[in-house]
Amino acid sequence: MKTQNNIFPIISVIVIFLMVLIISCTEEISMPLDSTYARLVVDGSITTDTMKHKVRLTKSGDALYKKPVQVISNATVTISDGTNEFTLHEDLQNKGTYETDATVFGLPGKIYTLLISNVDIDGDNVFEEYTAQSYLKKENPIDSIQIEYDDRIPDYSGWFVKLYGREIGGGRNFYLMKAYKNDVLLTDSTYEFNNMSDNTGFMGGYYDGFPVYLLQKNKKDEIVHIGDTITLEMNGISEEYFSFISDYIQEYYPKIPIFSGPSANISTNIEPKDKAVGFFAAYSIARCSKVYK
Repeated sequence: MKTQNNIFPIISVIVIFLMVLIISCTEEISMPLDSTYARLVVDGSITTDTMKHKVRLTKSGDALYKKPVQVISNATVTISDGTNEFTLHEDLQNKGTYETDATVFGLPGKIYTLLISNVDIDGDNVFEEYTAQSYLKKENPIDSIQIEYDDRIPDYSGWFVKLYGREIGGGRNFYLMKAYKNDVLLTDSTYEFNNMSDNTGFMGGYYDGFPVYLLQKNKKDEIVHIGDTITLEMNGISEEYFSFISDYIQEYYPKIPIFSGPSANISTNIEPKDKAVGFFAAYSIARCSKVYK
């Protein structure tokens, strides 16, 4: 017993020594990041809604760039469908944002071309031109929706929005689902566009109460009460836009596991691709609303 009592203090000293050694080995490392040339950043769209369609132009900066976003003003921006051309005007209250007239709407089956000129991104005093094209897919009608609460799976409990409607067929189609609660859009950022799919298994078939959106119980703004109006918005998007959103989400969230593959450039439809990033999208919109009872 006497020998054991002498061992415990020795063990305590060793443990304390090891803890001090581990702590003393931590060191803050400053890792300089390389610079790169500036690129035009484009975020724009045209849809089947009659409204002011917007294109936002900014300039990229180095990683960990701490200054305000560099907006691109005084550019010449147009959108054309091959027959009609719409000139976008810069919003004087929101520099770098260009808008069509409020009477403009897109037509399914047309290819829309974005043209950006009168900009000098690289600062060499020579104006550049950038273009993008996007095909506006036909909209998929929605017959109706139902809202059902389900808490059988704790991590995925909430209100499922179920879709009723016939898929338009005609090949592979891609869809982006958005949701509104009492006319407030719940998915207003690209990194939240997780409700995407294609028509695999439903090509030309009928969506007979197929769950397409979950309003999660653990999100305060998505909790549904009796009397709330829920609106499902179904966007008919191109495969290229589907890929862009998928790439964006993959790069936005942390890599899991930590030793995952390196990041890659997000796909874009802006030309020239070595001088611009972002996306110009054309897509159709169908909506349907339901009061939760």
